[in-house]
Order: sequence, then C-alpha cells, then structure tokens
Amino acid sequence: MAILVLNAGSSSLKFAVYDRPDLTEILRGQVSGIGTSPRLECGKLREVLPAAISYREGLSILLDWLDRQGIDASTISGVGHRVVHGGSAFTAPTLIDDRVLATLDSLRSLAPLHLPFGIGVLRDMRALLPDVRQVACFDTAFHATQPELATRLPLPRAFRDKGYRRYGFHGLNYEHIVAHLPRQTGRALPHRLIAAHLGSGSSMCAIRAGKSVGTTMGFSTADGLVMGTRTGSIDPGVLVALMRDEKLSLDQLEDLLYRKSGLLGLSGISGDMRELLASPKPDAAEAVEYYCYHAARHAASLVPTLGGVDAIVFSGGVGENAEPIRTRIMSHLAWLGVTPENVHVVAANEELTMARDVELVLA
Repeated sequence: MAILVLNAGSSSLKFAVYDRPDLTEILRGQVSGIGTSPRLECGKLREVLPAAISYREGLSILLDWLDRQGIDASTISGVGHRVVHGGSAFTAPTLIDDRVLATLDSLRSLAPLHLPFGIGVLRDMRALLPDVRQVACFDTAFHATQPELATRLPLPRAFRDKGYRRYGFHGLNYEHIVAHLPRQTGRALPHRLIAAHLGSGSSMCAIRAGKSVGTTMGFSTADGLVMGTRTGSIDPGVLVALMRDEKLSLDQLEDLLYRKSGLLGLSGISGDMRELLASPKPDAAEAVEYYCYHAARHAASLVPTLGGVDAIVFSGGVGENAEPIRTRIMSHLAWLGVTPENVHVVAANEELTMARDVELVLA
C-alpha cells in the first residue's frame, strides 16, 4: 500500500509517493505550469500536457500516469494535502470529511492567496478517489505550541476573537528538521535551536526542546524576513501612506507587497537569489547584503524566546544551496558564539512530514 502526498501552488502541483509502513520514497515530481504551459516532471521525465489543463485535469493525468507506474488507485491507502493555514481550529493532521471541509472554507480569508489552491485540490481528489482517505496537513500546526504572549497582536482584544493573531508558517518543514537533524548528526536535538527556512518564501523559528516557541512569520506569509518578491516586516505607516498618498487600491497594495517587492523590488533585477549572486550589478549586491543583514536581525529577535542558542540550522532552496548567504548571515551573528560544528544544513522535505502525518492518521 502507498501514501500519495500533494502540495498545490498557484501554478504547480508537487507530488510524492511513499511505501507503507516504512515510508520509503517511491517517486516524486510535479505538474508545473498549470494554466499556461503544463508539463509533468519526474526525475528526467518531461512530459508536455494539454495547454488548457486545470487542476482537476492535472490530477486525472497524474493518477493515470501513476497507474502506468504500477501505483493504481487500489494501492493508495491515503492522500495527504498540504494546507497552508489551519487557523486556531486545526493544530494536528486531520482526516477530511464534509464538516472539516466546511470549516476550511470558512478560513479562506486568513490566506486568500494560498488556501484556495489546497482546498480546491482536496475537493478534486475526494471526487476522483472517493473511497480513499484524505488527510489535511497544516503548515501552521507546528506553531500551536507557541505561548500566547508570542501569538498576540497589539490590537484591541475584539480583533483577536475574530482570528487576528500570529500563526506562523513553514511548520511542515520545521517538523521535518526536528525529526531529521538528530539522524543527520548522530546527536540529540539541540535544546535551543534556531531554524531558518530560506527560499522564495522565508521564515525563522525558535525551537526549544523540539517545540516552536516563536517564529518570524505572523498573521500572514508576508511577515518577517525579506523574501523573493514579498516585503517581509514593514512599517504599517508605510502602507497607510501608500494608500493615502499614492492612491493604491487594496488589490494594488496586495500585489505590491506579495509580488513586486522583496529581493525583486530591492534589486530591480530578480527575486531569485541565484541570479543575484551571479550578477555583477551593484544593485544585486546591495539586495543580497540587505537580505543577510535583516535575516540576522530577525534571528537575533528570536534569542530571548530561547534564552540563548545552542545551534542554527538552514533549510529551503536558499538555505541549502547558497553557502555565501549562510556565511554572511552567520557573520552578523558571530556574537552568539555558535561554533561551526553547530551550524547545520538540512534539506527541506515537507512531503515526508506529510507522509508521516497521513500514516499517523491512518494508523
């Protein structure tokens, strides 16, 4: 029997298949370019798909392709879905039924740029595989252990009752780091750990005794570290001024904050760290230095939640592959006294965490 896990983005659908019960990875890939130039990618395979493909069509094509690989519907005992936001209602992997799905629909306003894709694919898979159990795996769940002081926003209490609070994200990968780092090092998990998930979206998490006690992302995925195209933390007065003085609408402001800022806005070149590191242009170098300096400032802001730092771990596309970025961030944090042998790199693997979550629910 197998577990299929799905991670839906705005134009892509990542997938992985794991054997039960030991969770050995069988294969992984993605259906990318959905709505534009779709293709199925797995290892060296690049299969062009019909241009008018939808998520439902992409899932059907994926299931047919898996069937040709010997993984038909009868062998799939559970499907795990990455759901970006669980609000306060969902703090653990959850078996999907109509009631749960209705509750998820009510949370769409908490992550309007992300939740619709995950919920849509979840609905489609329930229709395509009605007899297979579907499990929602939440990116916010790992941070449910944060103390209430860390989750509050300085707004009137009435707003908290409506769901305005700090949640935190990238929890599936932080959960993977906690599980994998001891296996990688052969040592116990550091008691006071700062984990940095650095990619097109970025955050850091303070982990004490394996539990999240603080994180840089808050109510939304636009908070905290500067990212590929997102601002990260920004003075709210700037947002008021942009709407008042520059006459930006809500949609224009959202587009600016999520898609036109960050490294892209700083450099005027690209939001891709690889391109910026390779560029000889001064604006690229300035954007990189800004990124590293402010990442270190955010890391330092997590130290009080831990009472000190025993180790730091980098993950995500930038954290894993851009050694110059790790070196520059750590140069700003030399005062912490974290020795090189306590600075680690762990390859992100949200899919394996999701497979574990599904196995837990099925068991």
